[in-house]
Amino acid sequence: MLAFATEFPVQSNRAMQEFVTAVRDWILGSPHTSFRHSHFQEATASGPWAARSGGEACEFLGIASTGQEHALARYTKASDRLEWKTEVVFSKQHDSSWVGVRVYCESTHPAAILPPAKKPIVVQKIIDRLGGARDGSLDVTGTPLFLDGHEVDRAAALIRGQSDCRLPVVYVSAPFSGRHAAVGTSLAKALSGMAHVVIEPDRPFSVRLKLAVNSENVYGGTIGIYWPDGGGRRSFYVGHAYENAEELHEAVVEEVRLALTNRRPLDRCTPAFVQSLVSRSTFEALRAQGSQEIDKYVAEFDRELDAKDSQLLSANREIDRLRAELRKYEARLSVEDGLQVNVGAEQDLYAGESIGFLMDAVKDACDRMAKDSRRRHVLSSVLQANPEPEGKNKFRDTLKELLRGYTSMEPKVRKGLEDLGFSISEEGKHIKLVFQGDDRYTFTLPKSGGDSKRGGLNAAGDIARLLF
Repeated sequence: MLAFATEFPVQSNRAMQEFVTAVRDWILGSPHTSFRHSHFQEATASGPWAARSGGEACEFLGIASTGQEHALARYTKASDRLEWKTEVVFSKQHDSSWVGVRVYCESTHPAAILPPAKKPIVVQKIIDRLGGARDGSLDVTGTPLFLDGHEVDRAAALIRGQSDCRLPVVYVSAPFSGRHAAVGTSLAKALSGMAHVVIEPDRPFSVRLKLAVNSENVYGGTIGIYWPDGGGRRSFYVGHAYENAEELHEAVVEEVRLALTNRRPLDRCTPAFVQSLVSRSTFEALRAQGSQEIDKYVAEFDRELDAKDSQLLSANREIDRLRAELRKYEARLSVEDGLQVNVGAEQDLYAGESIGFLMDAVKDACDRMAKDSRRRHVLSSVLQANPEPEGKNKFRDTLKELLRGYTSMEPKVRKGLEDLGFSISEEGKHIKLVFQGDDRYTFTLPKSGGDSKRGGLNAAGDIARLLF
């Protein structure tokens, strides 16, 4: 069973022998291998090579021509009723080099249970040795890309799949509190060679981005996975299915891993591609030696390849057609949990804002309906199926506690307001609060409170009445 698969670009100035060295170091660096340096003394990229030691086997196959180098490394290990096979392909074509990694795990006993799949260490070893290269508009690294406030167009291109990337984009949106969780940095390390991690700078950026991508962006701390080949979007956020950032992290990594295993690999990054080049080279060598019947054999071989290439071209066209159809249907589908509502140009300023307002309106309307009317039955069903979000009440209560007995902008009060999404600036005798960077929601507080018992609560009430 295929447990892991990925392809990623590496520096084009790296040679095939460096690839062989990286794979060798990966094998010898394992504390569980029985291979030793002596087993690899004859391992080069210039020709086929194989070695065995205990329950392990390793082989290299390579070919080089003008401007091109291609190599296959295959490592097999049998242990604990399981057989692991790792295939790593290096493909250098003129000005670009790519590496493909595929890991298979097979049970050698009916009762054996396959372990959870994860990224093999060889991926990071190769990136460290050969260096990650440019994938479309992004670099393959183990660190996230932190967008600047002026890069809305760049973010829009990534979300729309217009960045010419092969790897997916994991987009970490700015949370309502204005502070990013450390999950973005840890995700970038875990997904190096599998996906690009992009981190949004702040909430105002998210609001501008929504207009640029017609609301296709995730927001409010949600993590979205965007596929450059039109594979749709998956969203992940803490709450309901994921209790904390660690569970969220694991879910995102697993989603990317699973999707990559079901994705068709680049032809140049497959063992079959390397083998076909080696076979062609062998045919040409035999022909140069004057081997009889070789021309006839090559001609038949070429005809068979042409037929398969024609079938493959037709299959690719059908895949493209079905992918276009899928995008059309995805555009018509409602959201996962029920009726889709387009809120227009407005974007939630805190978690559950839009649905909370809608449920308030539905409840008010329901209370005014005749008791046995169809409208009331439908609206009551909607209310029961959509529990009231906690965000509104939580924000209101927190705001009241922060401003209860307010006399001045103490550090504790300032931090609490910033956590709620307020930016704070001092102007003259007053302090200006702007909610989530939206100037429409600007409020003032005195630098020193007058009525210490009611002033702060009155201000909290006024703010909550307009926001929540």
